[in-house]
Amino acid sequence: MGFLLFTGSSWAQESEAASRIYLNQVGYLLTGKKIACIQGEKEGEFYVRRVDNDQTVYTGYLKKSGHWKSSGEDLSIVDFSKFQTEGEFFLDIPGIGSSSIFTISNQSYTEVIDASAKAYYYWRSSYPIKEEFGGKWHRPAGHPDTSVFVHPSAASVTRPSDAVISSPGGWYDAGDYNKYIVNSGISTYTLMAAYEFNSELFDSLKWDIPESEDLIPDLLNEVYYNLKWMLSMQAPHDGGVYHKLTTANFGGESMPHEVRPAKRYVVQKTTGATLNFAAVMAAGSRILKKYYPEFANQCLEASERAWVWARENPSAFYKQEELNKKFDPDINTGAYNNQKLKDEFAWAASELYVANQKKKYLNHWRSYYGTAHHVGVPSWGNTAMLGVYTILRNRKSLADLSPDDIQILKKQLLKEADALSNSYVKSPNLTAFGNKASDYKWGSNAIAANQGMLLLHAWELTGKQIYYEGAQSNLDYILGRNATGFCFVTGIGHKNPLNPHHRISAADGVEAPVPGLLVGGACSMSLPNFTFPSEKPAKRYLDEYSCYVTNEVAINWNAPLVFLISGIIYDQ
Repeated sequence: MGFLLFTGSSWAQESEAASRIYLNQVGYLLTGKKIACIQGEKEGEFYVRRVDNDQTVYTGYLKKSGHWKSSGEDLSIVDFSKFQTEGEFFLDIPGIGSSSIFTISNQSYTEVIDASAKAYYYWRSSYPIKEEFGGKWHRPAGHPDTSVFVHPSAASVTRPSDAVISSPGGWYDAGDYNKYIVNSGISTYTLMAAYEFNSELFDSLKWDIPESEDLIPDLLNEVYYNLKWMLSMQAPHDGGVYHKLTTANFGGESMPHEVRPAKRYVVQKTTGATLNFAAVMAAGSRILKKYYPEFANQCLEASERAWVWARENPSAFYKQEELNKKFDPDINTGAYNNQKLKDEFAWAASELYVANQKKKYLNHWRSYYGTAHHVGVPSWGNTAMLGVYTILRNRKSLADLSPDDIQILKKQLLKEADALSNSYVKSPNLTAFGNKASDYKWGSNAIAANQGMLLLHAWELTGKQIYYEGAQSNLDYILGRNATGFCFVTGIGHKNPLNPHHRISAADGVEAPVPGLLVGGACSMSLPNFTFPSEKPAKRYLDEYSCYVTNEVAINWNAPLVFLISGIIYDQ
């Protein structure tokens, strides 16, 4: 029986049989669920064969699964969860053929978690990526940001228009070279939450960054790098936080150090940015205290000052079109223009309460979570669930937390987790993600990862294995068990994105993109001049640089992926 091995760019030669078999291209854990799907309703035996000698090591039976509306396909399930032997294998489906190769091992996810976490090193602004650490993706530092101008929208008595401030460091936000507090906030929080969820794993992991030889976990070193930039975005005289650091317009496809010189600005202090800052600084004060005690104290002080400013300025919204009518130059970069901020207030109050246990913060989040406000799967525009995670995780150390508080928060978390679990068990694709049209927004893979993060929190809280299995199903989806046949992380799996919407990968002269980047994935949005392979949302993916609705990358997409992988590993 023949089979094919696919690595890097060789997926162009993918066999017709392998293209009909959707599986986790990275592999499976020894004792976890091992599920693949095949196109078409089919019954009969399937075989798991060992790569090194082509011998059959497990025989199972296909199960018709039904019609998956999202892809327009009839599917069958290949379940080999009972097979628990380490090695490299492939599936043999009579009448279809052989799958690509996969591993079974408790180390199956080492490469993908290292790559997806190290992606933040490649995203560093104002920092040279040396060949010693970055390999062929090395580059000089770009955007020092030591001379940043105060935009007229951000002007104050102490910092008038065109005053120059210094705000170096941090991560580029996505495929572009700007830095945004709102998106930076949820990204940094999620990485810290991953550390808090499975600190034992991250204490042992190193992915070859300049700080790897110190005694601080690499993940926290990376978080520290970004938090230092965020601190520089707080106005020292009043505690408000600038919305973003940006050029007036998006730049072209050049390397960071080669971009045509253009003024960079800090733009308008906003309530949304200030609350995101308050939340993540409070979280940082708790999680970094062991390794950066003085910095942690600085974070908490900055958080409390930001809270005061936000309470005094509850409706300083970012409205880019209105801003451009009032001030020059016009700003035409990412807006992150959320105008419903009760959830941000609740999240910030939750983090501050856990950090210092002051009752004023307890009373504020109680007033939100105790009402009928929607607390859903988190995103940069809906952060309420982040506060639920933090309080429930730290509930045993919070003296003033009542049993009623805990029950209210549990109910809100488990309501969402149960809906996702129900989606998982009823899905013809056997994934929690992808069974409703609203899943296929811009950045759909981040929705899948954030759903998985929520399910893992529910699993930790209750011990119910169905939540863990639902989270694993979404990781399977991201890593290849989807209707596009792609593993959506650059450099990982046998068929992965080669043309992400990422300026560095497009301009660096290296054929392979920067590894470890999670692309947005299948998207129901249309884009002029692009023809998608199908009108079915689960198949609407193009691996093209200019197709940003499917191939953009972003720091807030990688972060829940890091959490999801580390949480899945936690069970081993």
